[in-house]
Amino acid sequence: MDSKQRIELAKVRIDKAKKAQTIAETEKSAAERQQGEVTIKMAELNVTPETAQAEIAALESLVDSELSKVEDLIPNV
Repeated sequence: MDSKQRIELAKVRIDKAKKAQTIAETEKSAAERQQGEVTIKMAELNVTPETAQAEIAALESLVDSELSKVEDLIPNV
């Protein structure tokens, strides 16, 4: 491969790297925006990262309990 081909190949690789960087920056920005939205929503619900697991467990328990009540209301035929 001569110097000219190597330079062209390097240009192509640089372009691909720039596109990958743009995509990564866009995804990072979206993730940061989503993190901010989640943080705000958690604050509205009085949930912190430390209490999130306990809150999830409590909600799962509530869903299970309510589902059991619904199932009990359905007649067995």
